[in-house]
Amino acid sequence: MYLSVSHHLRKIVILFVLGVFLSSCQQGQITSTEQAPDYGIDLTIAGDETTILEGVQNSGAVYKIWIPAQWNRELVIFAHGYVKESEPVEIPESQLQVNDSTSLPDVFLEMGYAFATTSYSKNGLAVKEGVADIADLTNIFKNEVGRAKQTYLIGASEGGLITNLSMEKNFFLYSGALSLCGPTGDFVKQLNYFGDFRVLFDYFFPGILPGSAIDIPQELMDNWDMYQKKIIDAISADPLSALQVLRFSKAPIDPQDPNSAAYTFVSLLWYNAFATNNAREVLGGNPFDNATRTYKGGFGARAVNRGVARYTADQAALTSIENDYTTSGLIFKPLVMMHTSGDQIVPKDQMILYKNKAIQAGSGDLLTTQLIPRYGHCNFTADELMAAFSVLVYKVTGELPGSATEKAAPAVAVN
Repeated sequence: MYLSVSHHLRKIVILFVLGVFLSSCQQGQITSTEQAPDYGIDLTIAGDETTILEGVQNSGAVYKIWIPAQWNRELVIFAHGYVKESEPVEIPESQLQVNDSTSLPDVFLEMGYAFATTSYSKNGLAVKEGVADIADLTNIFKNEVGRAKQTYLIGASEGGLITNLSMEKNFFLYSGALSLCGPTGDFVKQLNYFGDFRVLFDYFFPGILPGSAIDIPQELMDNWDMYQKKIIDAISADPLSALQVLRFSKAPIDPQDPNSAAYTFVSLLWYNAFATNNAREVLGGNPFDNATRTYKGGFGARAVNRGVARYTADQAALTSIENDYTTSGLIFKPLVMMHTSGDQIVPKDQMILYKNKAIQAGSGDLLTTQLIPRYGHCNFTADELMAAFSVLVYKVTGELPGSATEKAAPAVAVN
């Protein structure tokens, strides 16, 4: 949509959605270096309009920078979400598309912003690496392109947690940030949510999936398509048990979409299948703990609580989470957060928990939150994303994004 409207019409649209958005809103540092390392830069020109820089960071991460012909001297950096460990280390291009197929780089380039992103140096649970590689990317941009007047950080899902941690630890690098659908409030609670769903599924549907909530055999990952079909067949054959899993786990569905229940099951069990072993390795032990959990919400709770598998977290994993994956809520620059109310992967409570942290830390005035009434993980429209970004820019500069392009300078010479 934003790719087809004129510049002046876009300003009118953004002004309108900004007003709507604001009316419904609630209110370990990395040292930079001035010396430019050898990043192995590949410079290409996309037609006559966009300069593209691609290269490899010292960490091994792959980065990409887009610079529009009429650059407004401002930069948007995108922190992507989870990529399973077995995938190649490369920029996940599919995550640069909004659900309606709008291209994030194209939207920001048309508005005059430079756009940059990085693969991170590893896949899987890569929060620490993401924070470091995003910070390094700001220095690459400064050394190879020039200093941006404003630098905005946007992150989604795992990238949302990376964004919040970056705004707490490396706030001096960013003007402000937009954090989307991330496990920002309590990372232990997020991992327990995945584990709880698996033990409840195994209780109501025994024998469907091999392994356990904390130990995933390679067979499950290698034959996921087959097991995905088994999951769907099982819940279709026994919808009452499927409803029990949903009630005890509190995992959301869309009541208006009969297919959403299957999608909730498959997507949550996908994370259990592909993220569990990697998380245990990265964190130094099992982080899932339901040893004293009382499951509520469905029928026969006493039998369920007697029958579900029980696990105790390893202290090493909990210590790792406390040190490197736990937010404080203490921010020093504007942060806008947006979540869907029916996020089946990262529950909306994560944003609420972070808001409470920010208020307790005295940072509530710098935080703006928006809850979108919709099912799905990171299920935002391009309009909603641009409205949230407009709020961020307004909080930082007192101006709307559209006004910046009128002041844009000609294409810059890359160093």
